Amino acid sequence: MKVGYTYAVDAAVLAFFGQCSRRERDQLLRVFESLAETPYQRGDWLRRTNAGRELQLKRFGKWLVTFWPDHAVQELRIVDVERVVP
Repeated sequence: MKVGYTYAVDAAVLAFFGQCSRRERDQLLRVFESLAETPYQRGDWLRRTNAGRELQLKRFGKWLVTFWPDHAVQELRIVDVERVVP
């Protein structure tokens, strides 16, 4: 039985993840898990896709994560991750 939300990442996020150091991968996993734990949170910025889907962009230290919650299946979809240089 599934309790709470899970997260899913796009192929581009998985490829980016594979290029990161182990420490960075651990940081990103913590970010992904924290997003799934609080799926109703708003991002720092919003962006709409051409299809009209509202994407949330939220900064976590040096990471900018783009995501959207799929409440129907209790899943947080992570569609992009960028390293932001402070």
